[in-house]
Amino acid sequence: MQPMQFEPLAPVPAVTLARQLRKIPLFRFVSIDELFRIATIAQQVRYSPDAKVQEKGNPAQFIQVLLEGRFVTRDEGDGEQTLEPPAMLGFREVLEGTSIQTEAQAVGESIALAMPAEEFRTLLSANIELAQGLFRILLERRAGDGAPSRVEMSAVTTLAASEGPLKTVDKALVLQTVPLFARATGEELFALASIAHERALEPGDQLFSEGHPTSVWLMLEGDVDLASSAGEVSETVGPGSCFGIEETLAAADWGWRATVKNRGTALHIEREALFELLSDRMGLLQAIFGAIFLEGSKARRETIAFTAD
Repeated sequence: MQPMQFEPLAPVPAVTLARQLRKIPLFRFVSIDELFRIATIAQQVRYSPDAKVQEKGNPAQFIQVLLEGRFVTRDEGDGEQTLEPPAMLGFREVLEGTSIQTEAQAVGESIALAMPAEEFRTLLSANIELAQGLFRILLERRAGDGAPSRVEMSAVTTLAASEGPLKTVDKALVLQTVPLFARATGEELFALASIAHERALEPGDQLFSEGHPTSVWLMLEGDVDLASSAGEVSETVGPGSCFGIEETLAAADWGWRATVKNRGTALHIEREALFELLSDRMGLLQAIFGAIFLEGSKARRETIAFTAD
């Protein structure tokens, strides 16, 4: 493994680093307190002309924000690209826990803000508001008054037909069919299943309304009407549907209401319980971030994360 080829610069006041971080769209939903916490682990570094910034296949040691100069990245799929400030490198790999995916080299003398990977992950798990802010920007297409996010699951019919309460293993199997949980390990799925509560649904029951904290609902039996704040029924969701997961990760409040139409059963994960679990399970947090990057188009995710306001 080739060592990083940068020169550490003299310490910079945290307020200056926080101001630089605020220019990155990725951090625009992060509170000023969280920005200062990030600033405490960040350091300005200088690259000499043609210095290696990162090497494909190496462990992701840093998240780096280009402040001055230019970087050139080389990738078999995307070819060569020139990055201008405030481009970001290593963010996806650090959040996913994977190795570096692209080569990068400095063009002329360049200055970057480097955040050690392990310290950033520790900060992320210790300050769940930071994770919520990152989810919010990565999932911002669900912001506003749009219909609740919804994905389809598979193979829930046999569970719905079973007698008695669902076992933890049954819940884990259902959770595994949700795309944003698909990368989780068996151990992480069992931990997630422990906070997924089985709920009986009776006609007329209101599951939530406008202004309530969002949560995740996985439909096993029955039907639920989702209506906008104006009272118009947008759609009816039934068995095999999971809704609310993106809003929950982004820590938004509901702008819609949900009313049970036909008797059934659902699994319910409350937002507070989910983030308590994520604060203790970095592997699960990384699996969800990885699924978000995989699900979204590469062009959109990079535009959100790496382009200046």
